[in-house]
Formats: sequence, structure tokens, C-alpha cells
Amino acid sequence: VSGNAMASLTDNASAQFECRWVTLGVETSICLFTQWIKHPLELPVAHGEGQFVLADTALLAQLQKNGQIPLVYMTPIEQGVTHPTHPTYPANPNGSIGNIAGVCNARGNVLGLMPHPERYVSAMQHPQRRGTPAGEGGEADGLLLFKNAYEYTKTMFDRRQYAVPGHTSPGQAEGAVRPAAMQTSYATSGVDISAANHARELMKDAVQATQGPDILAGMGAFAGMIDARGIQQMRQPALVASTDGVGTKTLIAAQAGRFATIGHDLVNHSVNDLLTQGARPLFFMDYLAMGKLDALQAATIVRGVAEACRSVGCALLGGETAEMPDVYLPGAFDLAGTIVGVVERDAAIDGSTISPGDVLLGLPSSGLHTNGYSLARRVFAPYALDTVFPELGEPLVDALLRPHRCYLPEIQTLQEHEDITIKGMAHITGGGFAGNIGRILPEGAQAVVETRAWPAPPLFQLLARLGQVERAELYQALNMGIGMVLVFSVEAAERARHVLPELLPVGYIREGNGVVLLFDQREQ
Repeated sequence: VSGNAMASLTDNASAQFECRWVTLGVETSICLFTQWIKHPLELPVAHGEGQFVLADTALLAQLQKNGQIPLVYMTPIEQGVTHPTHPTYPANPNGSIGNIAGVCNARGNVLGLMPHPERYVSAMQHPQRRGTPAGEGGEADGLLLFKNAYEYTKTMFDRRQYAVPGHTSPGQAEGAVRPAAMQTSYATSGVDISAANHARELMKDAVQATQGPDILAGMGAFAGMIDARGIQQMRQPALVASTDGVGTKTLIAAQAGRFATIGHDLVNHSVNDLLTQGARPLFFMDYLAMGKLDALQAATIVRGVAEACRSVGCALLGGETAEMPDVYLPGAFDLAGTIVGVVERDAAIDGSTISPGDVLLGLPSSGLHTNGYSLARRVFAPYALDTVFPELGEPLVDALLRPHRCYLPEIQTLQEHEDITIKGMAHITGGGFAGNIGRILPEGAQAVVETRAWPAPPLFQLLARLGQVERAELYQALNMGIGMVLVFSVEAAERARHVLPELLPVGYIREGNGVVLLFDQREQ
């Protein structure tokens, strides 16, 4: 929860002091206190102000999506069967929204819990379990939370400490010796096959929802297979493919504990790359790698990939999830993918017809997209992710993690008009304007980008101010508010702006070569 009074505790809905035992369900979450706990907990409550409330009910969905709700009130267990209904009073003794009993921060290492675990550290404190020996279930659930947090954290530290036997790693003392008595197995080596199986089950329905009857082999097969008859109906089909990754935006997602939209970044970036050649997406393959496989985290990421694929009519044909404790530090992950699309050969866009006198129009970006995060992380390193800068008007993390915009709907709208010919498209990613527009220019055509033609969005201005980044560097590393540049003739540009008013004039084509950026009417 971001720290601006977005959540609070208020008087119990019962309008009285509540002192009773409650049953808590353990939700799949990022909270390290509950990572290895698989059964409901019993804890005492004793409070008059324990009702969890939110300033905006929309925050509830965000907390759920981020995995920040580790514990919820539930009805007691009878004969080992949990009643899945939404509990009412007294099972939810204070009337908390969403039956929330506990929330954690975005990193999962701080737990806020209304019931009192410190009041139940021994079986003798429970009215029905007094005298139960420790070996027969005498350990109390309150103590279990603390012990679990310690053991889980210690295990994560040990995996990092012994990641490369015989070499000193961060946190490992010089000359430290690996314990000789450590029993070795695939699991103790850091690879959890059961977690991988669990992750597949959690993501399976989302992946399958992207696949139509033309998918002959998908998730679970050694290789994906798609029926090509639809392509064969085209006159001169040409396949178009692209591979890319999300880059260090994954580090921001990991730090914030937000994994639901990073898959959208990957797919949207890839789709935009296809669009530059006029292609539409057919299928996608993803690659997810991390040091310690967290089933929920992995499933959340891949479900995001699937949601993005489904929104653009692209099948998620399959992928790879790799657990590599010797390669990635705890919490770190990498996400990449390959997309394959198709275009009629005579409709492909290659920039060959671009000529002096043509116009450059730009489609606005939604933020940094998936480039420039190494620079952004360095500039914003001194600030907490929930910092609200006045020029942003929102937590920094929201601005940094806003998904990469997909331009498929806009490009398809333009392609529906026969009198609007797109001569070339440049996806403004790594390399900025010069590095990307230059890739589509034929010999003898020079692109002039007028940087004063549009205002840089607040996030880019803030980054420039705090980091004292030179202007030329900004336009080389970042999209500066323009995510896609399209080249038209003057007449087609007018028609295109009538169809899509958000298209902004950003420059023109003249004789020459390469790309020129104009700053303050001076060529740089």
C-alpha cells in the first residue's frame, strides 16, 4: 500500500470490542512470512478498531493482483473441508473489506496483521490445545509465522551464498566452506520441479484461452504446431518474426512486487516491431527465467503474456520457464519472447518509397515503454517507489511500470483506408529517434526530427531534471513521449490525422542521409 493514507483501520463493524479466535486462510502471495504455509491458521483477535478499509475500493483489485494479501478471514474448518463462502460476522470479526486480515508491502518483507500472532506462540495459549506436546501439534500458529519467515529468508540467503561453489559471492565470507554434510538433490540444488508443475497449472487456462482450433499442439508439447491453411489462403504470404525482451524493467517489477503487467510489455513491444513491416501477429513464444521459481509469480507473469496475446488476436503457443539459482539472484528474473506474424508480400512496409518532402507523424507513448530503465533506475535510485512527485501526480512506481503501448488498433485503422499509404514506420525503442528512424530510410533521404514539435511528458522531464541528463542523450536513450513514428506523403498525412487526431507532426524528410534532431532551431 503506497503510504498516502490509501488504507487504514477503523472501528469494528460490530461497534464493539472483539476478543475471539479466528481462522485465517493463507492466500498465494509475495509475503515471505507465509511462503511455505499451506494450511489455515488460528490466531486470536483483541481489538476495537480492526476493520480494514481502503480510500478507493479499486485498490482492492490492485492488492489482489500484486499478491499483497497473504491472509484473509475464513470460516472454521470442519472435518478438513474449508467452506469457500465469503465469511460474515463473527468469522470476519471486524467487517474488513475483502475479508482482509493481513497485507504486505510491495516487496513482501513487511506484514501488517490485525490478529495477534505474538499471543499464540505456544499450544498452552489455546483453550482447546493446552498440554499438547510440541511433537504432536503443540507448535502454535503464531510462532509458525515467525519461524517460517526466518527459515524462508535463511534458505533464500543460503541459495545466494552458495550459488557458485568455490567462489566468493555477495554476502559470503572470504574462504567460506560449503557444509560437507549437506545432502544433495535437484531440490537442494535450487530447482523445484513441483513449483514448475504448480506454475503450469496456474497459467494453463489463460494460455489455452489464446488458442483457437488452428492450434494443433500447444502448451505441454515439445514444440508448438499451428495449422497453416489460413496462411495459404493469402496470395503471397510472408512470415515476419521478431525476438525481444523486457530489459531491466523487470527489476522495477521485482522491487515493487508487481508482475501482472510485465507480460503486456513484452507482447506489446513485439507486436509493434511486427507492425513496422505491416504484419499482423500469428503466435508468440515466451521465455521466463529466474533464480528461485515462485509458482504464483511465474503464473502471474505468463498470464499477463497470455492476456496481451489474446487482446491482439495472437496465440500463445508455448514457452519455457527456467529456474537457474546459479545465474539469477533471489527475486531477479528475465522475460523475453519471439513473435511470428504474416503480411501479404506486396503490402509489406519497408521504407523504400520514402522521399524528400514526406512528413513524419508520431503516436504518443504511454511512458518509458521497455527502454531506458538502466538510466531511469540510476536516476530514481535515491527515491522510494511510492514517492509522489508533484509533476507526476501518482506514485513513481505507477509511472515506471505503466505498460508498453500497443499500436495495433491504430495501425489497423489506418490500413483500412486505401487512400492512406504508410511509407515507413519506426518503433522508438533502444537507440531513440536517430537509431530507429535511421533503420527505415533509403539512400538519399534524411529525417529531420523537430523535438520542439511536442512537449516531453512529465516523467521524462523529471528524469532529465533529477539526473541532469543532456538533451541529446535523452533523445538517444528514450522515446520522449513518441512511441511510433510513421512516414506519409503530405496528402496522406492530412488524411491520416483526420482519421487519427492523436497523430502529431514530429518532422519531415529532406535530401541527405541519416537522422537530424533539431533542438531550439539548432541542428545537433
